Amino acid sequence: MSGTREIRGRGIVKGQAEGPALVSRNEVSFLGDLDIRTGEVVGQGASLKGERVGGTVLIMPHTVGSAGVWRFLYQLFVHGTHPAAIITKTLPDSSLVQGAILAKVPVVCEPAEDVLEVIKSGDRVEVDGTEGVIRVTPAG
Repeated sequence: MSGTREIRGRGIVKGQAEGPALVSRNEVSFLGDLDIRTGEVVGQGASLKGERVGGTVLIMPHTVGSAGVWRFLYQLFVHGTHPAAIITKTLPDSSLVQGAILAKVPVVCEPAEDVLEVIKSGDRVEVDGTEGVIRVTPAG
C-alpha cells in the first residue's frame, strides 16, 4: 500500500482488524453515548454525535466507564454494530478491555505518535492488537 504509515503502540487485546478511522477528540462512553442496536453515537456531549461506530476503527484519547462497560461493548457485538478495533492514547479502562476480549475487538493503546493528529476520520486503518502495530493509509 503506497503512503502507508506504521505506528507502534502497546497491544492490549489480541487480534487483527481494519476499517475506516473514526476519530474522536474526546472519550466515547460505551455506557450512555452509544445506541447498542444501531451503533450510533447519541450522547449529548460526544463530538461524534450522529456517527456510527460499527465497522470502524474507533480512535479516542482515553476511555471512560464503569464496571458495566464490558456488557455494552459485548451487546454492540451481538447486534453487529461494534467497532472493528479501538485505539486509545492511554491505557483503556479494564472493563472496556474485558468487553473487547469478549467481542473480539483488537485494542492498541499508548501509540508512539499522536494518533489524534496523524489519523483523520475516513483514513484506512489496520490494527494488530497482538503486535501493537497500527497501519494508516490516508483516504483519497
